[in-house]
Amino acid sequence: MHAAALYLYCVVSATDAMPTLSSPALDGGAVHAVRHRGLAALAHVCPPEPYQGSEEEVRGWVAAHNAVVEEAWQSAESVLPMSFDVIVTGDADRSAEANLTCWLAEHYAALSGRLQSLEGRAEVGVQVLWDIENLNVSGVIEAQAPVIPPRGRAYFARQQLQRHFKEELERKSAADCRRYIESLRALADDVQVNKPRPVKGRQMVLNLSLLAARAAISRLGEYLEGVSQEPGVEVRFTGPWPPYSFAGAFGIVENNGREVRWPTGQSEVNGRQGAHGADSKERRREGDAPRAGRDVGPQS
Repeated sequence: MHAAALYLYCVVSATDAMPTLSSPALDGGAVHAVRHRGLAALAHVCPPEPYQGSEEEVRGWVAAHNAVVEEAWQSAESVLPMSFDVIVTGDADRSAEANLTCWLAEHYAALSGRLQSLEGRAEVGVQVLWDIENLNVSGVIEAQAPVIPPRGRAYFARQQLQRHFKEELERKSAADCRRYIESLRALADDVQVNKPRPVKGRQMVLNLSLLAARAAISRLGEYLEGVSQEPGVEVRFTGPWPPYSFAGAFGIVENNGREVRWPTGQSEVNGRQGAHGADSKERRREGDAPRAGRDVGPQS
């Protein structure tokens, strides 16, 4: 059994003039390319065990992973990012590098095609939140009136009013989200609907990942600026970053209908979604790690 393994960052198109990355590997060493024809997988040599440590250590590793992927993306214009902690191991017959090369060869057409389709495109995040007190909803003022003591008809009338208000919110959420998604689909190449997350003092009604041409991001920002002007509505527009949500194995299918899987020997830390997981989306500012989730606001 070959002891050494390879930690994977991403797959890019291989060219004779591929730049040397300045971003260090997770362990501080160098990232190198494993090539097959027109593809290159960026990796570093590592032990075969998953990366496990404290929350602070994991955040540092995720930031380092993201820095490598974003630098590769900026240089190559197209990238297939791996999630955090994907490791290819060797076996009794082949080294980790040989296994990785075989994987690149086996899925060469699908990976090359996906890289081509993602060229010049980026991922952005869109979240729509409500400030319930300021929403333009029928019955909102009555439903937020002081609570009437639970006595007789007044109590039941209050319960009915609250049910009516909840139903109005649900109708408004369904109608507004349908309207937003239809408009955003016209401006983006692909839309992924994610589960809303809890936000203190707000209600998240829509959580999207969009794949868009970089030239279209300003138009997305203009549309979202209009949405943010609606009463009681807040919009969070984040990115751009490499297309983590749109480059995984689940999105690549061979001509024969078989789904591409990441290399044999991958290992992912249990309970953590990796570089695209929600727990790795920390707030960021310009120049920080690409999946740390900076708010860029609607762009003009």
